Amino acid sequence: MWHHVEPFLGALLNATSHISLKRAAMFVSPYLPWVEWRHRRDLIRAWIATASVVPKDEQVAPSIVETLLRIAFLDPASLQSNNGDIWSWLTLRPSLPPICKGRYLGSDLDVVRTVRNLKDMEILKSYLVLVWSEWDPLWHGFPMMCDSLRDDFGGTELYFHRADLMKRLDHVLGQLGRGLEYLQQHRPELDEDDVQKRKDQYGKLREILLEVDRSAFIRRSSGLIVHFNPLTPIYAHRIPLEAHVCAPYPMSVVGCPGHLVLVPPLHTVHTLVWIPAVLLSSNSPSSLSPPAIVMSSSDPLRGSLQLAVGGRRLCICRMVSHFRDLCNATRFSLICLI
Repeated sequence: MWHHVEPFLGALLNATSHISLKRAAMFVSPYLPWVEWRHRRDLIRAWIATASVVPKDEQVAPSIVETLLRIAFLDPASLQSNNGDIWSWLTLRPSLPPICKGRYLGSDLDVVRTVRNLKDMEILKSYLVLVWSEWDPLWHGFPMMCDSLRDDFGGTELYFHRADLMKRLDHVLGQLGRGLEYLQQHRPELDEDDVQKRKDQYGKLREILLEVDRSAFIRRSSGLIVHFNPLTPIYAHRIPLEAHVCAPYPMSVVGCPGHLVLVPPLHTVHTLVWIPAVLLSSNSPSSLSPPAIVMSSSDPLRGSLQLAVGGRRLCICRMVSHFRDLCNATRFSLICLI
């Protein structure tokens, strides 16, 4: 009967049709035989144009996202460019049903490549969150997903994207850990081999993401020290390796030997102070341990600090930068002498 439905769908997708008719076409689109209609490029283009102008809401989002992934599998060339606002539907991350053909087909190699070529990290992250599911294995696009985690999400500034992906992987692996009996309530055809294959794939993705996150933190930690001076000894409390630190604004003190000292905290604020070697006592050169430091008064939030360094009183009057330890929400203020 689909050949009777096809002409009416064309009318619903017409550019002059009312928005309520366009929404109706979006709701029924996951049930249409797109495999049989893949030769109808005009119908596919009309659907893309309509989905780009329909107001975004959570009700119609599951239907549009599933159909979008199916079309991306059947005709990736039609979606290689942004095509208006169509790909932004993925960022809504709607909940897809256990049986979802678009989610499975959407993990194909061509679909992964198409989404990566958009060069939009939010869309790419949302795409991965959507196709990663305990209900489906990852298809031919699995190796490219592994490459994407290494190549696209390795930047130190992409911590929050990696956190969202890790949260999704933990959820999927947690659902798989509930056992075959639980999964068969929604997918009776599953067996132990299906569950194990999913565990292997999502477990590998999690290992890769942990490795990428660890490498990013090591680069951040080493970059922070090298940025000051690779030959300058730094005296500060040890920050645990599992802590994630946001980047401070760039500040170079290369060629100005001295010490970076963590002074006693005030409430939740810890202050890192750069003390040039010329201000240190001649009895305590920069190559040795710095002299005793006593904080007499401090208001780091306003950028003022008074220290006694080796008996010499110093007044620090301007904050250069600050950053935050994301694990325990401790604020660090980096200030220097003027």
